[in-house]
Amino acid sequence: YVDRVDFSQHALFDEALRHFLSGFRLPGEAQKIDRLMEKFADRFCINNPREFKSAETAYVLAYSVIMLNTDAHNPQVKKKMSKEQFVRNNRGIDDGKDLDQSFLERLYD
Repeated sequence: YVDRVDFSQHALFDEALRHFLSGFRLPGEAQKIDRLMEKFADRFCINNPREFKSAETAYVLAYSVIMLNTDAHNPQVKKKMSKEQFVRNNRGIDDGKDLDQSFLERLYD
């Protein structure tokens, strides 16, 4: 499934992730989510090679966005993640360098 998705029309990371996730229901098992995010990251970076230094960056960020979404929409989570916490949690993920703060803040919003 993932190898057939073309993310070149979705250069914005969040748009590509939304497009990817719209094709199926995300499983509840962390190991399956991990594998899906890994495949998404690989494919996204193949289609958008200048976006991140490596597919590992896209993988970590995709997983982080999934966790942010869970945090924001799960009523059992009482203390929600702040924008500052989200940015701090994603420091150094681009081969040891920080992603642009405004990019991360836009993802949070």
